[in-house]
Amino acid sequence: MEDKQLLAALQQHPVLDLYQLFQEVGQNRSLYALLERLSSLKEHHQLSTRLSPFKPHIEGLLAQFDSTTQDSEILKAVAIQSEIQQRGHSMSRYIMTSDNHRHFSPNADLVMFGDSITEWAPWADIFRDVSMVNRGLAGDTTTGMLRRIDTTLNVKPKLVCFMAGINDLAQGYDVDHIYQNYIDILKVWQENDIRILVQSTLYVGSKLQGLNSSVELLNNKISEYCSQQGIAFLDVNSVLSPNQILSNEYSCDDLHLNAKAYQAWSKVLQPKIEALLK
Repeated sequence: MEDKQLLAALQQHPVLDLYQLFQEVGQNRSLYALLERLSSLKEHHQLSTRLSPFKPHIEGLLAQFDSTTQDSEILKAVAIQSEIQQRGHSMSRYIMTSDNHRHFSPNADLVMFGDSITEWAPWADIFRDVSMVNRGLAGDTTTGMLRRIDTTLNVKPKLVCFMAGINDLAQGYDVDHIYQNYIDILKVWQENDIRILVQSTLYVGSKLQGLNSSVELLNNKISEYCSQQGIAFLDVNSVLSPNQILSNEYSCDDLHLNAKAYQAWSKVLQPKIEALLK
């Protein structure tokens, strides 16, 4: 879609239907690239169009200030409230989701354990013939996973399928820190005689590609450790990111996966799981 079409959409609608606009643009384009272009056009042409019906928290915060408030005071208040909102949202999700996982724990042969890439996958639709629970939790790091690893043990699984690490890297933790957490996590399952399938930490797209060298290093260390320990390892990147970068074909935000990605992933994952559950 050309700029003139995006500008027409901004001029014709007080509130954009961002979902519909993204579908028209095509799913091989980054959603963030679209938002950045819309925001630039809106600013350049001094338009008041809302980019979607969603009202971000910052709008309500800015409305509290008037023209006499100094910019430095506004910036400080925005920074404080943004931190509170982000930390609160992340921790409340962690508290509530892990609490649910501790109190609702049916026995299952398979546990899918990880972060949002695991949590948001349609595993129940993919593994129709396997008793399975999803223990993914959006935003979680390997440190958080260590704290809630009991939620994998309480369902008495035969197999745990594990992917993690990208949130740690995004938050600035080094590869050695993540690697040690991996070892500690894997040891818990080994000590409980649970079979393990470790999956590679996924590469990310262009917006986050500065992380990809660390992703490669982490995967090399984990793959080598799994080989030494006799733990199964699946390189999902060979399917989703053969060029060491996640394509917009598989993601609209350079991180999370769409249905096409989960379909490609499940084709290589299902045979591995079937073999390990025998």
